[in-house]
Amino acid sequence: MASQILRTDATLPIFFFKVILKTNLERLKIPNKFTRKYGDGLPNPLLMKLSNGTEWEVKWAKHNREVWLEKGWKEFVQHYSLDHGHLVCFKYEGTSQIHVIILDQSAVEIDYFCGTDDENDNLVQTEDTADENDNLVQTEDKPNMILDEETQQKAEQIGGENYAQRTSSLNWPTQTRARQIASNFVSCNPFFTIFIKPCHERQYRLCVPDLKDIIGSKKCAVLQLGERSWKVKLLHSTKRFRQYRFGAGYYIFSSESELQSGDVCVFELISTKDCVFKVHVFKRDH
Repeated sequence: MASQILRTDATLPIFFFKVILKTNLERLKIPNKFTRKYGDGLPNPLLMKLSNGTEWEVKWAKHNREVWLEKGWKEFVQHYSLDHGHLVCFKYEGTSQIHVIILDQSAVEIDYFCGTDDENDNLVQTEDTADENDNLVQTEDKPNMILDEETQQKAEQIGGENYAQRTSSLNWPTQTRARQIASNFVSCNPFFTIFIKPCHERQYRLCVPDLKDIIGSKKCAVLQLGERSWKVKLLHSTKRFRQYRFGAGYYIFSSESELQSGDVCVFELISTKDCVFKVHVFKRDH
């Protein structure tokens, strides 16, 4: 059975669950029993709220007295890499929100932040967060190293004379190896550091630090690795998701560049005009 109502009385809250199948990856039918009892009061769009506080707006449509989650559902599925065998539990309390819990094929709740690049793993450095974590090196305390004249000239061409000094990672991963790589990476260009987790190997998006002050409102970026390059979409912060992300095109880049869990990637911005990131991959230790 692909769905089930977990309560039979009309008292709220009411729970139901859906088993994810290959047939409902693009749209999902709400159980008819739920629809008959609560369909008249179901808001449209519906805000699906996850246990980490993230909200997803999904619009539903009615077909032959059946209610289907449609617009926004596919994006939700892709973002959390839902696949055959996942279990999605819904809790409805009669408001504009419906609380959602996602369980993987082992019946354990997924790591939502893993799908969205845990804020603690890719922490954007601020003065406050540095004070709270003794292991977080503040960029103000790092020495500014002037590089050779040729590098300095290239830096000034990219972003002005302020970029002619050594820069620090725009974020600070928690993993020791990634932190060491970020600290030792020498560049006069803006860069950020990502530790590749198992979930990143199958994600269609990758959360990155806020780049608005550096690249403005650009909607596309180029990821350059060796002699190859990939065009990816830049997804800016929204009310629904308050983080910058690499969108369409990132999965192809990740797959074709053979990124693996444990790898560390440094994304170095080498052109603000064309929004080109040179990707440096530090393979995992075997």
